[in-house]
Amino acid sequence: MFGIPQRGAVRIGAALLATGAFAAGALTTATSAAADQNGSAVATLGNVLHGQSVHIPGEGQGAAGTVALTEDGQALEVYCIDLYHGTSAGVKYQETGWDQSVLSDNPDRGKIQWILQHSYPVLSASALAQEAGVGSLSQDEAAAATQIAIWHFSDKTDATSNDATTTAVAGWLEQNATDVSEPAPSLALSPASVAGKSGDKLGPITVTTNAKSVGLKLTAPSGVQLVDGNGQAVTSAGNNDKLYVKVPAGTDAGTAQLSASATTSLPVGRAFKALRGDSQTMILAGTAPVQVNASAAAQWAPQGAVPAANATEDCKQGGVDVTVTNGGDQPWTAQVNGKSVTVAAGAGQSVFVPVKEGDTYSITVTGPNGFSKTFTGALKCRPTGGGTASSSSTPSAGASASASGSTPASGAAAPSPSASGGLAETGASSSTPVIAGVGAALLVLGGGVVFFLRRQRGGAHAG
Repeated sequence: MFGIPQRGAVRIGAALLATGAFAAGALTTATSAAADQNGSAVATLGNVLHGQSVHIPGEGQGAAGTVALTEDGQALEVYCIDLYHGTSAGVKYQETGWDQSVLSDNPDRGKIQWILQHSYPVLSASALAQEAGVGSLSQDEAAAATQIAIWHFSDKTDATSNDATTTAVAGWLEQNATDVSEPAPSLALSPASVAGKSGDKLGPITVTTNAKSVGLKLTAPSGVQLVDGNGQAVTSAGNNDKLYVKVPAGTDAGTAQLSASATTSLPVGRAFKALRGDSQTMILAGTAPVQVNASAAAQWAPQGAVPAANATEDCKQGGVDVTVTNGGDQPWTAQVNGKSVTVAAGAGQSVFVPVKEGDTYSITVTGPNGFSKTFTGALKCRPTGGGTASSSSTPSAGASASASGSTPASGAAAPSPSASGGLAETGASSSTPVIAGVGAALLVLGGGVVFFLRRQRGGAHAG
């Protein structure tokens, strides 16, 4: 959850709220969108929930557990899967697929998913204690043990606690973890942009969701309809359904906007990466029903070139694949970041734009009739290595203390508020924890809490 700061950076794991605020790319002129973001949840950093102080090899003390992001009265929990990067208050996070995250090249990512499904908060602390064969387990111990086990597979690092129960549960999770497949997105429409001639069915646009039913609304000129593969008008859809925008022959050039919404729980195990590349990546651990939204767009013309553009981050090559298509009957020349690409009628081409790991990008596609679309984001595909997992799956003893302001777990000494480390108390109330040891001040907006962190190699620090 929390972790270790690099110089000048705050390193803190955070839980994310799925707010129902989503970003989507639209097929219109002069638009801006993030690659892969046609239906991905976006949220910001929130408050510490549960955890303990642990020892991280080569770094000293850090905190392990869960944090929340809150909005509209909702709060969900996440764990860190990117220990050696930092984050800070107000950073926006985007739901993303494993292949577009720090898990892209991790052979153990399925084991992380198993841990999430068999640990806290999916299981209560008492249920996890029973499964792991320990007498009792607090929420702080459960959260810390789960984070330690996740770091074992996400960052190849064995953090340790001197709390015997935390140690036992972390070892049990690591030893029993097996591969589990990636969860599907909560709601996505793909592609986000389609184009064609008047008289055609434009699409397909595929719905991917874990909701039972998705409500649909098409904002379009009179006569233009949203239909299924059989040409029947639709107002709702389910997972894997294919949708089309049916445009009557002779219809003047125009656009339509498709909006999709559903109430569902974000799937546990969905990765969340920061929209800026220097911030830590998280993974969803606790969920609740929220409203989710996605959108896509269609563009048509009776003749001539009809352009569209979509983008997908490519972690294997290290950049962004921009796909430009032409649904018209004449070729068009696209400019992709200044590079000319001629697209034949009814065809498409992919243009790869290299992006350095951790860098933000802004990729602009322009074309005829004022077509312009810009894709923005940050490439975050690799964790920053900082440790090497030991051959033993059971962590050894280390220091521990409550990170949530509650009573320290059995066997853990209460920290003393000192400049050299530990957990001090300040901020909104006497029970609000302050994590010492990183070198920056982090304001957590949800509760008005200030985390003062000072970098001190080998001392107690969180982040």
